[in-house]
Amino acid sequence: MRNAQIYILILVSLSILGCETTPKVDNPVLGPPPPRLESALKQQKLRHAEVASQATDQKLILEDNFEESSNPFESRIRPVSTTSSESSVNPDDESEVSLDDSAVVAMVNGSPIFVSDVIGVYTHQLKQAEHRMPPEEYKKLRRALVKRDLKGHIERQLLIHEMKSTLKKEQLEQLQEHLESAFDEEQIPDMQQKLKVNSIQELEEILNAQGRTIFSEKELFMKQQMAMQFMAVKAKATNDFSREEVLARYKSNIKEYEVPAKARWQRIRITYDKHGGKEKCIGPLDEVIHKLQAGDDFGELAKKYSDGTRAEKNGQWGWTRRGSLAEPEIEKALFELPIGQVSQVFETEKSFQIIKVNERKEAGHIQFADVQEKLESTMISESRMKASKEILENLYAKAVIETMINIELEDVKNTKSTAN
Repeated sequence: MRNAQIYILILVSLSILGCETTPKVDNPVLGPPPPRLESALKQQKLRHAEVASQATDQKLILEDNFEESSNPFESRIRPVSTTSSESSVNPDDESEVSLDDSAVVAMVNGSPIFVSDVIGVYTHQLKQAEHRMPPEEYKKLRRALVKRDLKGHIERQLLIHEMKSTLKKEQLEQLQEHLESAFDEEQIPDMQQKLKVNSIQELEEILNAQGRTIFSEKELFMKQQMAMQFMAVKAKATNDFSREEVLARYKSNIKEYEVPAKARWQRIRITYDKHGGKEKCIGPLDEVIHKLQAGDDFGELAKKYSDGTRAEKNGQWGWTRRGSLAEPEIEKALFELPIGQVSQVFETEKSFQIIKVNERKEAGHIQFADVQEKLESTMISESRMKASKEILENLYAKAVIETMINIELEDVKNTKSTAN
């Protein structure tokens, strides 16, 4: 897998650095959509528009409440503009859009994205859901999955299209051969190990039972690798920050690293209710005071006289932050009493209490050295995300994208207008 990534990075890097102009590629993906697909898409649109014109007040019922996809290209950067001079589907009536596996749900620079491309990875789960759910609910589930994941597939297709526009034909052929070898030599053995099978035939049988095939897994692997590695080459991200840069970030966000004062302590608590009232607590309280003055161990006395579950632990409390106790007078003593000294008796609303502070840490900040590595990783991640965002925004700006379903993203509505 590592070798495949290195090969792609070198190949794409050399191509990008060595060519100032974009070479023409003898590849169908760069041309107009094949007549059959284009016709099929138009027929779908006309049929959907006809259904929409007859329907009234049909709106999407299912809210998109799925967890965010793990697709590495599904970042909320900007929504897809769509193109069409033909009649189009009203987004309010998109529940009528056909979401059969063979339906074209989007066209990206002339290349179709089928419903099966988007939700094919869920085939096994969807088959199970189909047997458990009413037909209408099952359709809503499929639609929700498409709406959630479509943008990631559009972005991946944009990246692959740009790669194919950048590389020469022979480079693409070399890349495809190398990825196929990487899949056969690395991915297949890995899948066999995970699924605990020993042969290709057994692997194929298990995948088929899940609605998958080795061929479909290979196609998905190749698309993901091409898109991911092309993004890694094209995105001009900062992958190394100096100590001064990281320190400046630390100082500018110093409040995030504040640490409040905290203390570890012990308590002996004699509650009024347990002893039949405040007056009846005086006897055991006097015993405790006399034994403390005699030098008896605080923890042993807490175990014998204190009320509550902490008594079994010698009255010991863990690190307690300032502002976390209900009794202000006890908290005040917690952060003012000398370490190791026993406090006076506190008379609270429900009990008599005596405390002892064992350890205390004053308020301060997490040291820079303790967060430097993690902070630099965060800065690198942010830089990569920003660079990736810029790449995708540029690709969107010059792309021709048509969707058959409103994917409801942030910045631009599904306007059905040309984006050039």
